[in-house]
Amino acid sequence: MHLDVSISPVRLRAMQPEISRELLSISAAILLTLMFNQSFIKSILPLGGWLLTLPLMALLLLINIFICQIFSMGKFQKVWLSTLIILAAVSQYFMQQYGVLLDKSMLINALETDSHEMTGLLSSAMLPYFVVYLLLPLSFLFWVKPQRRKLRSSVKRYSALLFIVVALLSGLAASQYQNFAGVFRQHRYLKHQAVPLNALAAAFGVLQSKIADGHPTTFSEYAVDARIIKQANKPKLVIMVLGETVRADHLGINGYLRNTTPLLAQRELINFGAIDACGTATAVSVPCLFSYLDKAHYNDTMAKHSDNVLDVLKRAGIKVIWRNNNSGCKTMCDRVVIDHSFAGNSTFDCEEGACPDIALLHNLSQEIAQIKNDNQPIFIVLHQQGNHGPEYYKRSEIQHKHFLPECESNLLSECQPQHIINAYDNAIVATDELLSNTIAVLEGLSAEFDTAMLYVSDHGESLGENGVYLHGLPFWMAPEAQTKVPMLLWLSTNFTQRLALDTDCISQQKDLSHDYVFNSILSLFEVTSSSKDVQLDFIRPCTLT
Repeated sequence: MHLDVSISPVRLRAMQPEISRELLSISAAILLTLMFNQSFIKSILPLGGWLLTLPLMALLLLINIFICQIFSMGKFQKVWLSTLIILAAVSQYFMQQYGVLLDKSMLINALETDSHEMTGLLSSAMLPYFVVYLLLPLSFLFWVKPQRRKLRSSVKRYSALLFIVVALLSGLAASQYQNFAGVFRQHRYLKHQAVPLNALAAAFGVLQSKIADGHPTTFSEYAVDARIIKQANKPKLVIMVLGETVRADHLGINGYLRNTTPLLAQRELINFGAIDACGTATAVSVPCLFSYLDKAHYNDTMAKHSDNVLDVLKRAGIKVIWRNNNSGCKTMCDRVVIDHSFAGNSTFDCEEGACPDIALLHNLSQEIAQIKNDNQPIFIVLHQQGNHGPEYYKRSEIQHKHFLPECESNLLSECQPQHIINAYDNAIVATDELLSNTIAVLEGLSAEFDTAMLYVSDHGESLGENGVYLHGLPFWMAPEAQTKVPMLLWLSTNFTQRLALDTDCISQQKDLSHDYVFNSILSLFEVTSSSKDVQLDFIRPCTLT
């Protein structure tokens, strides 16, 4: 006797449970609210217990029903609901794993992440989470079969659910206004934890920015009268090392308990200590740092469609070169020479963006000798990989690993806190070597150039304090670990004498920030312009002439 246990496609479809489209939207909203808002619930419970948590969860549920229903029309319903589930699963994972908030700036930072950085965030340990929180919900969503109705009936039911939700939302908001207003006024971060509202709001904000970028005003020139006020027998050579993800309080020369900067400690430097970053993510801080706009007036579209300090230097007759070992220059180097020659060489055999930072100095002296043109000054930017996380252990070579054991996982919450700090500090030791060797390169060229080096990091990093990792929190709530960065200046003796600089005066400058970089770089090259802001210049006030 033969038993046929196969199931035909017809029988399989017959086994699918039918559900009304309205109930499907409500079910998806309940799933989104209860399954993907663990961070939100964890944050609101201590604020007022269940007396506050239940009304807030009811508010979020009604909002999620509205979001689920608004585009749940016909065959598009499952596409929309599956999109929301994917957004929710990814959002919750990174919020839980790294303690980040999802807002516009964080989403921009994620969208501008290159393949190397993205790989560093992926792990096989993610699989169980996404099986439970992504594959299972999606499987159920595509298993059920929405009931078919006539168009007129579907429109009535669709509209009725939206009307009921809006009415309930209005009633809840009116009855709980004082409580809700007080909570969201004092705890603004909550809206960036509410899933999937946070992801949709961030996406809408990015879309608005992209639309603005797609129809910008004409490119604005700045400091069109820029010129060098003095010429000398020797041209100037200034190298700017643009750091990545380095917080000021982990440098030994800033008083950190560990000697993470043994080589710099032996150098005569002007150490500005901790200065204020313009942003908490590269996507904001780098354009802001190079733009003439200060933090208070920074606008991403304006910064990317107007001259930055590199353009002004180029206009004044200075040769500008950018060497990049990071995920791009955020459009700041689009109009200057980009040098890729250091990557892919036989010494390091690496791809740009994944090289050890010391590769940025490969053949640099020889290249400078080749491009030297009479008395033309040269400005070179070395953009580091620096301390980019979460795989800090990959940012240092064996000779830099002074502090062991290291966290060798991108799942930082699973590592011991001290092991994370060890890996992070070793990456700073690698930067210490890069900066000391950069100074050595400049010293070797002192017969041909008056030389200087400026080092500044783009933003800092959280290493697990209060459950927060990485960076990118909204600036208004970010800890100093993300907003306070180091800045160092090395000047050759000839450079100091030529500008008649009072180095003691420079070192005593207080309350500095990224806002000072633009005008101070111009002053290093003795570039004058009616557009310069002398109030944001730490060089000009300290000249003796």
